[in-house]
Amino acid sequence: MSPYAVPLLSTLGGAAFAYLLGRFLGRHGITPEGDFGGQALSLIGAVLLSSFILLTGFQVAGSWSALSNARSGTYDEARALTDTYWDAGGLAAGDRTAVRALLRQYTRDVRTAEFPELARGRTSPAAWQALDRVRGAVRAAGAARPEQAAAKAAAQTSLATVYETRSDRAAAVKAGIPRVVWFAMVASGAFLIAFPAVLGLTSTARHLVAVSFAGAAVAFAIVLAAQLNHSFREPFGVTRAAFVFAEARFTQIDSPAVMAGRAVPRAPG
Repeated sequence: MSPYAVPLLSTLGGAAFAYLLGRFLGRHGITPEGDFGGQALSLIGAVLLSSFILLTGFQVAGSWSALSNARSGTYDEARALTDTYWDAGGLAAGDRTAVRALLRQYTRDVRTAEFPELARGRTSPAAWQALDRVRGAVRAAGAARPEQAAAKAAAQTSLATVYETRSDRAAAVKAGIPRVVWFAMVASGAFLIAFPAVLGLTSTARHLVAVSFAGAAVAFAIVLAAQLNHSFREPFGVTRAAFVFAEARFTQIDSPAVMAGRAVPRAPG
C-alpha cells in the first residue's frame, strides 16, 4: 500500500464523518431566532477550536523537532564514520585495509539492513556487531611509529562519536508521544466537527460543504501528526541518504590522488 493512502483515506473519512453528522443530525429548516445565542455559540466553538489547535500544535511541533534531530543525527554519524575512515589511513597498510573494509561493511549494513528495521521501531543487532568489529580492529591496530599512534588515537576518538550518535538514533526510534494525547486529540477533533450538528444548526448545502472541509482538515492534521511522530517511517521519515553520502566519501578518500596527498615522506638518510 502506498504510504500516502492512509492520510488520503483518513481525510476522506473525516469529511464523510462530518457530512453524515450534518446530514442526519442537523436541522433542515431555518433555525428559529433566539434558540441559540450568537456569542455563546462563538465562545463554545472558539474553545473547541483552541483545544484542538493546542493539542495538534504541540504534536506537530514536537514530532517535527524530533524528526529534524533524528535526521541531523544520521549526518553526524555519517560524518564521524568518514572521519574514522580518514584517520585509518595513517595506520599500517594491513590495519588500514582491515579497518576500512569493516567500516564499509558497517555502513552498508546500516543502509541496507537496518533502515527497514528502524521503520519497525528497532535497531539491527547485526549492525551493532559490525560496529563492534570495527572497534576491535582499531584497538588491535599496531602503533609502532608515532604517526601510527596518532592515527590510531584519532580513529578511536572518531569511532566514539559514531557510537554516541548511533545510540542517539536508537533512542529516537523508541521515542514518541504518549497514547493518551492521541485519544484526546481524536476526541477533540471529532467533537469539533460534530459541534454544529449536535446543536442542531441549520443544515444547507453550503453548510455541509464548509463542515466537510473542516472535517477533512481535522483528519489530515491528526494523521500528519501521527506520521511525523515516527522519525524513520515513510513518507516523512529520515532516509538513508546520509549513509549513501558516507559511502561516496569512502570512495573519494580511497582515490589515488587523496592517498598520495596524505602519504608521509621518509626522513632523509
